[in-house]
Parts: sequence; structure tokens; C-alpha cells
Amino acid sequence: MGASTPRHHLSSSSLPRSLLAKRIITFALYALVPLALLHYLISLPSPAPQATTSSSPSPPQEPKAVASVKEKAAKRTSAAPRCDYSDGKWVRSAAAAPLYNGTSCGETIKAGQNCEAHGRPDTGYLRWRWRPRGCALPPFDPAEFLRLVRGRHVAFVGDSLARNQCESLVCLLGSAFPARLVRGAGGGDGDGDGDELRKFRRWAFPSHNATVSVFWSPFLVKGTEKAKGGAAGLDHNRLYLDQPDERWAAELPGIDVVVLSAGHWFLHPAMFYDRGEVVGCHHCPEPNRTETGFFGAFRLAVRGALREVVLRGARAAQQKQEKKLAVVTTFSPAHFEGEWDSPTACARTEPYAAGEREMEYMDGEMLRAEAEEAAAAGADARARGAGVTVEALEVTRMAALRADGHPGAYMHPFPFAGGARERVPNDCVHWCLPGPIDTWNEILLQVVKRWVASAP
Repeated sequence: MGASTPRHHLSSSSLPRSLLAKRIITFALYALVPLALLHYLISLPSPAPQATTSSSPSPPQEPKAVASVKEKAAKRTSAAPRCDYSDGKWVRSAAAAPLYNGTSCGETIKAGQNCEAHGRPDTGYLRWRWRPRGCALPPFDPAEFLRLVRGRHVAFVGDSLARNQCESLVCLLGSAFPARLVRGAGGGDGDGDGDELRKFRRWAFPSHNATVSVFWSPFLVKGTEKAKGGAAGLDHNRLYLDQPDERWAAELPGIDVVVLSAGHWFLHPAMFYDRGEVVGCHHCPEPNRTETGFFGAFRLAVRGALREVVLRGARAAQQKQEKKLAVVTTFSPAHFEGEWDSPTACARTEPYAAGEREMEYMDGEMLRAEAEEAAAAGADARARGAGVTVEALEVTRMAALRADGHPGAYMHPFPFAGGARERVPNDCVHWCLPGPIDTWNEILLQVVKRWVASAP
């Protein structure tokens, strides 16, 4: 092939003068036309305003889908902020008057916990409020709680401290809205003061179509209780850690909020079973058995109860039923000092000051087991898409400081009416109503509020 044709680079200096002049005129026209058009548009008169029926124009309506998203976002924004309510201190407050008393709620309160009716002379234990660090804990609002659980069922499951908390909630709600006792919850048949009659009770709040109930289940899982009061029969408890307690588990489809609370019954002599085999014992009542303690059994019982809630919640989620909230109220310590029948076994009139009393090892282990199992169950529920939220209501630390809040000798009416006594029975486990346990339900309100706000 021949040599390639060289490329020529043109410049203005190489053009004839006549051609250069024509190009300059063309460029000028291109520049002037847009300027003229812009001037024309600016000089147009403004359109006349349209008549309106109000002094300010109405904003354009959003599509329904957008409005729904914004409503849900606002709902989440208004949720109670995440707060570590377990970390704080008790502060004296003259404004901390209870919403109810031993007279206004006397029909609900177990007589042995109605300290006012039994003649406890001091009332200072009612004038303390729990103050968390870094956040506020509002006083209990009965209207708000019932609004949040409108059309729902709140059930307390566990031992007598679960019942103690349940009766506190019923009294708090009943201070503003009438409650109607419904007999027969979970097979119970009475409303008297005897323990057997109080183990399964249900209250209806017709104003909000809400229900509050209590289910006796001291081990949370299936168990056989020892004979009561030294009567003939089984002298120890038997716990079947792999089996649910159907007395409450069978009711789960109709329960929206379940509050689990147990612990003190695990301190008694017991045999522990799993799949029909003995897996441990505490204060072993049978010969040739090795002591295992009760911490492991307690953890497995909490795990089993939460597993039952999650699994049955997963089945409900598949059927597109309402979502559930499971709350574990952590262990509430006893406060016996010296002999259980000493007049001063729990005679304090003020809480312990910060640093005055360290948490005992057992109390800390019970708390740790419950908090860890609640966290694990919550993660399992999310992985399964079970529609169950699991929370730990950690009251152990705040409860440990309130040795002043128990009935003590006033578990019986006017124990010192006949003068001083060297020996007197004491209840240093349960709480006076009203009393510190009302704070548990102040926190429960915030937990329920956050749960409702986070629901899709």
C-alpha cells in the first residue's frame, strides 16, 4: 500500500477572512436567541390566584401508602425509649402516694399482704420511688396501660410472687377502672383468701375489654408439689424439666402478654427428671443420689417455659394470629435477718442505702440465668419468625434494697396487740400491697408500651 494520508489540524488562522466572519455572525445569533426567549418568559403576567375557602392553601394529600408508612414511623418514634431500669436507686418522695390502699382494694389483696389492714403502724415504706440512672420512670398510668392492652389478655404465671405482682396490677388498674372477678381461670373455682382459691383467678376490665389473670405454676414446667405443711405424702418436689405445665401452656393461644415469675420453690428438696430419667436433685431426698443443686434445674425450667411460649407463638404466627409478649420478672430476694420467727426478722422501715447491702450470690445467679435465657429465647423467636417478643424485667437489684417492704410480723393481724413477743412468724418474702412491687408494674407498663409501639 502507498503512504498514509497525513491528518490536518485546522485552526482559525488558516481560514479565509470571509469564512471567519460568517462563523462569528452565526455564533452571535445562537447566543442572542435564548436570551430573547428568557426575556419573554420573565415579562409574562403572573396567573391569577384561585379562590380558596380558607386563609391558607390546603396541602396536597399524600397517597395512602405513604401516609401509612409515616403513621407507623411516628408510632415507633413515640415508643418508650430503651432504658436499663435495673440500674438506679430508691429516692424518698413525698409525692409518691399509692394509687390504692388496703381498703379500696381489700377484696383483691391477699390478707397476709394487706399490711395496712393488719395494723402495720409505719407508712414510710410507701414514700419511695425508684429512679433509674440516665432515664425517667413515669408513675403508673392505669388509663395508658388499659389502652395498650385493649382487647388483650395479660397473664401472670408462676409462684406466689407472680400472684403478688398480679394483684398489684389489678389494684393499680382498679384504682381508675372497675374490675370484675371472673372465677375459674385455669381450673380454679373461687375468690376467697385461701391459697387454693387464689391460685387461678381472672379479672375482666369491661371498659377496655381487657383481661388480667394468674396461673399457679411454681416451677413453670410440669411438677408435683410436696405435701403442704408437713402433711402425710410426698416430702419433696418432683420437676419434669422437659414437659410444659399445661395448666397455663394450654391457655397460650388466648394470652397476649405472659409474665413469668418463679424461683423460691426451687430452694426446697427436689428430684429433677428429663425424659423419664433422674438428671439431678437438690437436698436429695432419695438415697444414693448426687447433689446437683438447683441452679441448673432453674435455668432449664425458665428455658422450657420460654420455649413453649416461642413454639406456640410460632404456630400462631403461621395462622396470622396476634403477636405475643413474654416477660420474665427476675428473682425477688427474701430478707430474713437472723431467726425467721424473730420480731426483728425483717423490721426495717427504710430501704438499704447504696452500697449498704451487696447482692447475695444466689440472687445474682438466679438473675443471671433468667436474663440469659430471656435473651436466648428472644433470639430464637426472631430466627423462627415466631411473632414473640421476649423481655427480662430485671427487678432483683432494686428488690434487694427493699427489706422494709415486706409484711414481716404483719402477715397476721395486729401481732403485737397483746404486747411484745419473743417469737412471731414473719413473711420476709412477699410484698405489702401497696408497696415496692407496684414499681415492677410501672416498668411493665413501659415494656408493654415499647412492644405495642414496635408492632407492625
